[in-house]
Order: sequence, then C-alpha cells, then structure tokens
Amino acid sequence: MINSAMQRPGAWALVLASLAVLAVGLAGFYYFTGEAATLPLRQVPHLETVPLTLEQLPLGAVQLPVQVSGFIVSLTHDLGGPLTQPVAAGIFLTLLALALTGWLAVASTLSRIPFAIGMGPVVFLWMSLDTASLRIFEGHEQLFLYLALGLLLGGAYALQAFGESVQLGRRWLLLGVLVAALSALLLTRSALPLHETVLHLAAAGTLAGAVLVLLVVLWVAIENVRILLWLNTQAEQPASRFGLGVFLTSSLLYLGTLFWLWWNDGQMTILPGLRLDPLVLLLPAVLAGGLGLRQRAPSYASWLPYRAGADQLYPALLAAAAGALAYAFATANTPLLDAARELTTVALLLLGAAFLLYILINFLPLISQKLKVYRVVFEPRRLPFYTVYIMGVVGIGLLQLRAGWPLANQALAGQYNNFGDLARQQSEANPDDLALAVLAERYYAESGDVLYRSNRKAQLGRAALYRFRQQRRNELKALDRGLQRGPDERVSLRLGALLGDKEDLFQALDVLREGLQDNPRSEALANDLAQRFTQTTLTDSVAHYLDRAEALAPGNYASRTNQLAFLLQQGLLTEAATLSSHAALANEPALTSNQLLRALLQNQQRPAAPTGFASLTDLDNASFAQLYHAALLGVRQRRATLLPTLTRLNKQPANEPYYEQLVFLQALTLHAVGQEQAARLTLAPLAAGSSATAAYYQQLFGIWQLQQGQFGTAARQFALAAAHGVPSANLGRAYALARTGQPDSARAVLARLQAAPDSTLHPAAQALAQAMATGNMPAAPAAPVAGTALLAQARQAEQQKPGQATKLYQRLLREAPFNETAVLAAGRFYTQRRNYPAAYEALRLGLDENPVSLPLLRAYVLAAADAGLTDYATEAMAQLQQQLPAADFAALQATYAQHRAARAAAADAFETR
Repeated sequence: MINSAMQRPGAWALVLASLAVLAVGLAGFYYFTGEAATLPLRQVPHLETVPLTLEQLPLGAVQLPVQVSGFIVSLTHDLGGPLTQPVAAGIFLTLLALALTGWLAVASTLSRIPFAIGMGPVVFLWMSLDTASLRIFEGHEQLFLYLALGLLLGGAYALQAFGESVQLGRRWLLLGVLVAALSALLLTRSALPLHETVLHLAAAGTLAGAVLVLLVVLWVAIENVRILLWLNTQAEQPASRFGLGVFLTSSLLYLGTLFWLWWNDGQMTILPGLRLDPLVLLLPAVLAGGLGLRQRAPSYASWLPYRAGADQLYPALLAAAAGALAYAFATANTPLLDAARELTTVALLLLGAAFLLYILINFLPLISQKLKVYRVVFEPRRLPFYTVYIMGVVGIGLLQLRAGWPLANQALAGQYNNFGDLARQQSEANPDDLALAVLAERYYAESGDVLYRSNRKAQLGRAALYRFRQQRRNELKALDRGLQRGPDERVSLRLGALLGDKEDLFQALDVLREGLQDNPRSEALANDLAQRFTQTTLTDSVAHYLDRAEALAPGNYASRTNQLAFLLQQGLLTEAATLSSHAALANEPALTSNQLLRALLQNQQRPAAPTGFASLTDLDNASFAQLYHAALLGVRQRRATLLPTLTRLNKQPANEPYYEQLVFLQALTLHAVGQEQAARLTLAPLAAGSSATAAYYQQLFGIWQLQQGQFGTAARQFALAAAHGVPSANLGRAYALARTGQPDSARAVLARLQAAPDSTLHPAAQALAQAMATGNMPAAPAAPVAGTALLAQARQAEQQKPGQATKLYQRLLREAPFNETAVLAAGRFYTQRRNYPAAYEALRLGLDENPVSLPLLRAYVLAAADAGLTDYATEAMAQLQQQLPAADFAALQATYAQHRAARAAAADAFETR
C-alpha cells in the first residue's frame, strides 16, 4: 500500500528533490573521477638488464661466477581509452526515466494549455532517443516510438481530462508502470546487447540532455544575484543590513568575474595550479533556485502553481539535467563540457546583469532604505520581470548568431563522440567488420574536424581506433592534431609513449618538454621526460627532471621507483641503500623490485622476505621483476618458499612472455634446496639448442656438474657452451679436463683462451695455467654431493633390511643418478641379489649422466653380460678399449667372458629343468 503521507504533494516534491540532490551529487562525483576512468593513465614498467653474480664457484685462485640478469624497473605513463561508460549511461537513463515519470505525473494535474506545453518536451525526448535503430519490432522500426508516445501521452491526457480526483501518488504509480514497461520492452527486445543498447540510448539522448541543461541554466542564471541581494537585506535589524553600496560592489565583482571568464575563454587562475571553473558558480544558483522557488512564484503563478507544480517540475528537470551533465563528465566529453561552461558563463553574465538592472530600476529606493527587498523582488512596480529573460536570451542568441551557433555545434559534436565510441567498441569486438571501424572514424572526423576543432575526445577516439588497427602513422597524426589544437597532459603522455623507438627520441623529448611547459605541475610528464633522458648521456637532465617530479609529488610511487632505478643504473649503491630505507607498499611492485635488486647487488645477507605473491595471477614487467628478485634472494638463502608460486604462475597462459625465466627460477630454487635431479630436469629444455641463450644454460649445467664432481661430463658440457658462444665456459672446461687427468687438453684450452682477442678472461686463464704448471691444482669445489646421505642409509640397510635398502636405492637412482658412487653401489647391490636387469638399468642411468666414467663403463659391460644384453655392451667395450691400458683391457675382457659364460650356463640349466 502507498503510505498516505507519500500521497501529499509535499512528500512527492521531497522525493523529487532527493532525486535531484542525488543527481547533482553524482555529477560532482564524475566531475572528479570521470576523466581518470574514461582516459586512464597507466604506469608502464620497463626492464633494463644489469649483470648480477648469484654465487662464485671457487677454482683455486680463479672464481667461476654464476651470472644471472637483474632487472632495473623504471616507470613511464601511457594513456588508455577512451573507455565507454555503460554504468554511467545506465544511471543517466534511469534518472531520465524517473524524471520523466514525475514530469508526466505533475503535468497531468495542470490545466489544458500548461499541460499541452509540458507534453512538448516528452515528445522531443522520445523522438531524440532513436529507438528505430534498435529494431524493437523488426520491419516496423517506428512502431515502438508510436507505441511509447501513444501510451504516455494518452495516459497523461486521460488523467488530465478525466482523472481530476486521482491523487498524485496514484498518478506516479500509473505512469511509472507505463515508463517501466516501455523501458523493459526496449531493453529486452533490442537487437543490440544490453550494454550497447544503453550506450546507444545515452548517445542518442545527448541532444535532449543538452536542452535540459540549457533550460536549467537559463532558469537559475539570475539566482546568484538574488543570493547577493538576500545576503545584503536578510538581517532582522535594519542596522545589520548592508546598503546599496555593498550590494552594487558585490554584484559588480561577481559580474566582472564572469566577464573576465568570458573574455579569456573560460580561463581564470585563482592560485597557481587552481583555476575557476564556471560550473562551480552553477551550484549555488541551483540551490537558490530550489530554495527560492516559492518566493519566485509571482513570476510564473499565472501559468503554473507552486504546490504540486513548480515544486516538483523544477527538481525533476534538475535531476534529468544533472544526469546528462554527469554522463558528460563520466565520458570526458570535451564538446559537451566546454559548451556547458560557455553557456554557464554567458547566461550567468547576461541574465545576471539584466536581473541587476531590473532590481535597480524597481527597488533602488528600497535597498537604499535597507528594507528586506528580497521578499518582494518578484513583485515589480516599474519594469516587468519577463523583460529580464527577454534581454538575457536575446543577448545569448545574438552572441551565438555572431559566432555561428557554436553551442549547437558543440552539442552535436558531443553526440557524435558518443556514437563514435560505441561504433569503435563494436568494431573492436568484431575486428573483421571494417564497416563499423569506418563508421566510427566518420563520427570522429565529423565531430573533431568539422563541428568542433578543439575536440580532444574525438582525436583520442580516432587514435584509439588506429591503435587497435595497428595504424601507428595515423595514430601519430591524430594525436599530433590533438596537441596542435590545444595543450593537453594526457595527449602529450600518449604521444611520448608512442614515440618509443630510438629514432624518435628527439621528437619524443620535444613533445614531453612542450607538454611540461604547458602543464608545469605535471609529475607524470616530468617523470617521463627524465626516463627519456636516460637514453642519452645527459645524466644531469635525468637528475633535474627526477628532482622536479619528486618536488611536484613527494613520495610518489613512480618518482621513488625511477629515482632508485637511476641510482642503480649509475652504480650508486650506497645512495640507493639510503633511498631504500623506506619500505615499499604492497601495491608498489616496481619499487619493491628495485629494492630487492639493490640488496642482491650489495650481497645483503638477510633482506626482508617479500610477501604478497599468493594472490598474484597475471604478471606484468613490474610484478615479474619483483618475483624474480625475490626468488633469487630465496636461492641465496636456500629457501624454497616461492617454488609453489613459480609453478602456479608458469601454468597461467597470460604469463607466457615470462615462461623461460619462470622455469629458470624453478630450476635455480630446486638446485638451491638440494633437489639436484629435479633442477636438472627442469632446466634441460632451456639448455637444448645452439642459441646464445641455450649456451648460457649449458654453462650452468656444467657448473652444477662440477659441484657434483662430474668432471668428465662437465668438460663436455662446458665445451658445448663455449662452442655456442660463451667464452667463459672454457675456464670451467679447462679445470674439468685437468681434474679428469687430461692436463694437455686443459693447457690447450687455456692457451686458446689467452690468445683470444677479448682480454677479459686473460687474467683468470693465466692464473689457472700457472696453477697447473706448478702442480698446485685447486681442490674440487666444496659442495655437498646429492645422494650421499641417502647412500649411507642404503648401505646400513643392506644386511638388516634388504627390502628397505631396495627402496632407498630406487630413490637414489631417481634423485641422484649422477652420483657415481651411489650408482656403483646400487649396481653392486642388485648384482649381489642376482637382480641383473635392475643392476643393468641402474648403471645405464648412471652412464646417461656420466658417459665418460671408466668405473661406470666397466660395471656397465659386466652388468650387461649378467643380464644377457651383450649387444648393448659393444659400444661401451669400444670406449674402454680406447681409454684403458692393454693389460687392463685384457683383464676386463677375461672377466667379461666369465660373466657371459656364467650367464649362458645359468640359461642352459634353466632350460633343462
């Protein structure tokens, strides 16, 4: 049931007033947030590699470094969008529907002529929405329009002509049901998806919204002068009221400010970086227009009653107009906002001046007597009030006529912007439909090149259209046109980001410098300019613009990140440590990454453990670098805490650009925590091939093999890496050859290294050669051989718990098949238990990891004989013949023959059973 209190006219006026306040508040919200949402500035992280020594492998007097790449992260800015705002469009349409319901309900209570006049805007509104394009009834595109007008106008007329006794609340209900039903039919039967339908209706209703704003501005244009009159004459005691002089002074100052705004094209600086927006002056006027509506009744009472009339039509009109203005703010629609500001300035100036003249002509003696003139200001004795509007509107019309009706052109340009955004969005969803892209381009061209040449939104829309189509030259032209028609921080940033190639460096510097001159308080432009200068040798310019950016926005994320990045680039680690004293926030991955890199470069032993990776899904350059450096710190500290995160992120398709590095980090982490075989299996795909990248991983394989005492295998791995372009691998190769008893080969490798044109490795090669010449060969690298502890457990269990020993040896072969001693022990164990196939398999696995090991080759051929797999021993016997002395090889042949004979005898005995 409808509450009886809500049926009273005053209650419904309160509902509409609340709706108007909500709409004005929404406009204020989008005033501050609309541009950032529609044209978002994105921070773009850039990576610069820097050499980083993860650890040193000691080879006596020589250190073989394990080199990895560190990543210095810097931040620049880029412009996204323009993005469509379907939510804001939906809010605008909702406000329009609610205001329409209230307007119809109130208009249906009026007499015939006011009712007929009130139906005019309803017809205009529905015709402007272009519902025919939505094809509600296929083949009868205009049927919905006729249906809507018939139901709404017919329903309102029926209530007006035959429903005098129907209360206002019931009128609201009946007409609200009609509006809701038509809206539901429109949204559900539209040929477009819901969000595109909403955007289309909002775009089509742009001109209607502009007319609504025009009507509100014209209505309230006199209110600020009335506020000044009230302030000067409202005190209870005449002595406390201001006289004529104060009223004239304040009014002339107000009108002078408006004139200055109009004369300077809407530009007026109050404080450095703070300008007066004409729309701010509209707020008190709108408020006074609502609060003073009753006192203004004498000026409209012959046409419209105040109660259940003006007190509801005004907030309904205001709500719809504020919704239209809010949508313009939400979409950063330059022509509409410029038109609103110009209209506000001119209307407040001309109508305010006319109203001041009206007050002075009618009430000058009363003001001089300090009477409460504000109470009777709409009851003139000499000059009628309607002349104020005639004078003001004629003045506005003459200015528009002289200028070629720019406000109308700007409103139409704003509508074309909205249609262009919708067509562009549709073309991006259907890339093969070039007709949509052409349509969007035509909307933008008409809007920005014909109707309103200072139309930033149109140029940015065209640039976004070209960007999606990868037409870089056309995008550059569109952005350049945007800058030629007026300075703009966001356009400068986008153009600077687009000119990212080396050959565009000087053009980008010019664009950013000019942008900073026009926007001297832009921290983003100062930061980007500093980053561009890092591509030159002008480090003083880099420091200057970094300092300027920090001064403009102290403690800013991008500023702190870029300052730390610059210090790292210059190798100023002490200064970088001072700058890193303040911890980064959780949402500052670039800064955190640089702080972690600084800790790695300074070999900080226990830096703060990074957190916050659990919720990480898709990586960008900044979050990847943060994770990368955190994982390297974990490797140094022998921690595997990030291993699950690395594995999870590597499975995300969006992280494919970082796949190789994530696999590399997994391998390093597994190696650091002692899971050697898992680390090698993880790294193996990266080490396949002959590229320079594969060569790096091949050298790392060789280092790991050295650490495990696999000198022969390591020598071959280092040779492979050196052949593929890593000269430093020859140091490890020479050491490994010397350890396998091949000093001549080691000396030959070192001699070639010392004769190489690149002298970087000459000192290390000379030091290793001297150690070999003096017989002072460095000891094997001190590192725990994987599987040693497990081997000890297996040997202890051989006699007491053979079953457990079997499981331990199986685990050994899975986790450490490169451990020669463990493999030989496993082969011996299986042979003793007459499990010859298992012994053969164990030794085969060992040979895969150590193919040149003589003990393994010997054990392998004997195990092959025991298992009856003599064909597989042929190649191994050939290798042994080349490497063993003749006497040793002859003894091996005799033993091999014995094992074959024993295998044959056992087979014969089995067959005779």
